[in-house]
Amino acid sequence: MQSLVLTRLSDGAVGAGHRLRELWFTLIQTSVASGLAWYFANDVLHHRSPFFAPISAAVCLSISNVLRAQRAVQMMLGVTLGIGLGTVVVAALGTGPVQIGIAVLISVCIAVAIGSGFIGQGMMFANQLVVSSILMLALYRTGIGSERIADALIGGFLAIMFAILLFPADPLRVLSRARLAVLDVVHAVLCRTADFAAGRKEIPSNWPLSAVDRVHEQLGGLIQARSTARQVVRLAPRRWRLRGVVQGADHQAVHVALLAGSVLQLARRVSPALDGCNWLPQPVHPVLSELVAATALADSDPAAASEHAAEAHRLAEALHSVAREQREVVLADDVQACIDDLRRVIDLRH
Repeated sequence: MQSLVLTRLSDGAVGAGHRLRELWFTLIQTSVASGLAWYFANDVLHHRSPFFAPISAAVCLSISNVLRAQRAVQMMLGVTLGIGLGTVVVAALGTGPVQIGIAVLISVCIAVAIGSGFIGQGMMFANQLVVSSILMLALYRTGIGSERIADALIGGFLAIMFAILLFPADPLRVLSRARLAVLDVVHAVLCRTADFAAGRKEIPSNWPLSAVDRVHEQLGGLIQARSTARQVVRLAPRRWRLRGVVQGADHQAVHVALLAGSVLQLARRVSPALDGCNWLPQPVHPVLSELVAATALADSDPAAASEHAAEAHRLAEALHSVAREQREVVLADDVQACIDDLRRVIDLRH
């Protein structure tokens, strides 16, 4: 038991160290921008308690280089509207619990009404709008509204300067990290599916629903990575030269997402087939093994992955040849769909 705990602690420490090495420069940017925001608001402009400035910079840059500029725009718009709304409520109704409730109700209605697309992605705009309106009522002083808006704009503009002009994210690296995360979870799902088909493991009662959550979590990260890459190459002068390459990488990322959907469908198809009646055709496990090998090498060694995919295609043809019942034909089609999507991903890797 003790050794198990030590192993888990060691694995956790290794994982934490790896994450810090990946993000150290991003974290330094966030801390420097926050300090600069306080300096400009407090030492240069002499605002009273300008906590909005460093908070705005830190919230926009945060611990991730994904969607930084978008978060900054959402934050500045949300804070400006929230402070304006809070000021109007104070002038019309004064302060108190009822007035705060009214301000929050109006804030969330505005967030729902106009918070869509670029502005509404995520919760940054809505949260900043609501929080800013509450702070205006809770910390109200004459003239504080204009200062708070200026503080938020200082933090937001610094975040945009860091994210777009000085240190724009590497769009290819952002896409690569998200793509590999999806391929890793797809590989894990295929491994388990192959184990079930070979009879090496029993199918748990929550399969494949447990895999769906993990796959879609990574797909969400891939969607954010694609948005970030497109924004960076469109707005950051240092990344304009990468527009064509990023377009190709983004196209591949779409097919990685399609592969994930096909793999989930295959896992769903295999599970009922083994639930009390082993009717799977003989070539199913070998073709799954080849898919597992090809997925593992899809990004690191496209040539070897192509060989495994070709072998999987040959086995899939054998699977089609022995399919007689409708469920066997459907299973063979699902296998072929996975192979086709994987081969497309491998081809686009070049």
